[in-house]
Amino acid sequence: MRNILASSVIAAMVAGGAVASPLEDADRAYYAGDYATALRILRPLAEQGEAEAQGKLGFMYANGQGVPRDYPEALKWYRLAVAQGNADAQFNLDLMEEKGLGVP
Repeated sequence: MRNILASSVIAAMVAGGAVASPLEDADRAYYAGDYATALRILRPLAEQGEAEAQGKLGFMYANGQGVPRDYPEALKWYRLAVAQGNADAQFNLDLMEEKGLGVP
């Protein structure tokens, strides 16, 4: 029975193609240089509390990718992600604070 179920799942994935998550779609757009699409996907996810999206949005604001560079806005998104345990956001937040970007 397990083999039949596994075969059915694999067949469905091959026939229908694997469905990418919104974060994967945002990553694909970001790495293709399509920051507008990445932003369009990430912003609603970040506003809904998705930590990874919050960290990525913070990165875009910190670097002025698809948005004007805005350190306070970057810090806001990083801090929200950090509050949920996002290690990448913690690293980026630490770098900004160490360099005095957006902080007194």
